[in-house]
Amino acid sequence: MSELDKLDFLLGRWTGKYENQFGEKGVLESSSECVKVLDGRFLKWEGRTLKDASPLNQAVQFFGYDILRRKYFFKRMWSYGFVENGEGDWSDNDTLVFDHTSVDNSPSWFAGSRWKSFIRRYGDSEIGTGLRVSKGGGPFEVYGESRVHRVRS
Repeated sequence: MSELDKLDFLLGRWTGKYENQFGEKGVLESSSECVKVLDGRFLKWEGRTLKDASPLNQAVQFFGYDILRRKYFFKRMWSYGFVENGEGDWSDNDTLVFDHTSVDNSPSWFAGSRWKSFIRRYGDSEIGTGLRVSKGGGPFEVYGESRVHRVRS
């Protein structure tokens, strides 16, 4: 089994509903789909989020595994106009944690902040994706987590 195959639990279609996360007030609903692309060398995860039933954002991200650095990596593009780049590894058997190494076209409100994202497996048909932020060199705090359920493999 390749290291990328360890992410096969992400494959499929996902939906979720959560409140007051990621700096937003109100009900957020997400839908996404994750597939293998480019001869199975990458995962492509594409999704969108609604806030109170109106479009809030869209994102497309690609995951891979760097065999020389022995790290997973991602590139995540947002409809907000910025691109996040990160690398990471498993912190335990169910949690993959990424350090955000750079942000292209970074928004001004990112200044002085460092970010980590995570994917946590809660079961065969439930995962959480989230962000932690450190502002001004302080400790990392949870910025938000979306828990989603598989609707189709």
